[in-house]
Amino acid sequence: MGRVRARQSRKARRRRQSPVVLIRACRRLTVPARKLVSTARRVYAGEGVQSSQRTHVILCSDRTIHRLNAAFRHVDRATDVLSFNYDEPGLLGEVYISLERAAVQARRYGHAYADEMQRLLVHGLMHLLGHDHERPGERRRMEAAESKYCRV
Repeated sequence: MGRVRARQSRKARRRRQSPVVLIRACRRLTVPARKLVSTARRVYAGEGVQSSQRTHVILCSDRTIHRLNAAFRHVDRATDVLSFNYDEPGLLGEVYISLERAAVQARRYGHAYADEMQRLLVHGLMHLLGHDHERPGERRRMEAAESKYCRV
């Protein structure tokens, strides 16, 4: 009994130390949770983000992300990832990832769904950290960061 409790408390400690809080708003597709959490840890360490800062990662449907894209970016279509910065202590921001878009793009680009989810998380985190991809130089920096933290 003591070992079970010790194991559970270690798991609970790891969860508390996680830089991301995964929120499943869509249950249609699986989520590579461990891969996402370990990727977020690498990004936090590599980019010098304080471990006390949390990011909420909302895993949602095309319908949800379409509504958000229309409301906040005035683009009337679904997208793969959206990021929202917050000026709150302890909260870096929120990253919304469409699970359906991730599945479609994984097939299109010829790699695993889990790898596409990882790429989208890194992309969203880079936006939270101030990176963008509107101009060619910015796009190259964003792609370099994705390559650095992803194993696609």
